[in-house]
Amino acid sequence: MKQFLSLVIGLLTAAPAFAGVNASSSWEEIMRDRYAIVKAPTVYMGRSIDYTFVCQDGDRLRTLKPVDTTVSRTRGDREEIIVIDRDYLSTPINYRHEVDNCDWRGERRICKTEIVTGSYPLTVNIPVYRRISNRNVERYELLFRKSYTVPTCQNVTVD
Repeated sequence: MKQFLSLVIGLLTAAPAFAGVNASSSWEEIMRDRYAIVKAPTVYMGRSIDYTFVCQDGDRLRTLKPVDTTVSRTRGDREEIIVIDRDYLSTPINYRHEVDNCDWRGERRICKTEIVTGSYPLTVNIPVYRRISNRNVERYELLFRKSYTVPTCQNVTVD
């Protein structure tokens, strides 16, 4: 009985150590937590970049670190990915893009160029999940939502 009681007390005192992150945790703690799954929105810079990987550089958003530009080449029956460049990506906060809006009319494809304008918000609400898995199913449970403000590039520490 004493062993059982001491086991229960030990588990109760150890539970806060395994509590994980919560809405009052810092973003650094959340990103380090291996059980937290952050599903941040993205910014388009030629490819989608996670909001947590950008900073504000004047009137632009740019990546925190240089990113690889790759190409894939086929050699025989193998495909290899080759890094051809490494640079920062950026996009204007207030963007204006030309996009082709195409439609099929019978056998003909008709395209119209349209102008798309918008602004990337500098503060977003990001959901944080916990993965729950068993043998057959993997699902995610929403833990909380937390506000994230894009830092200025001067205040960012780069490893």
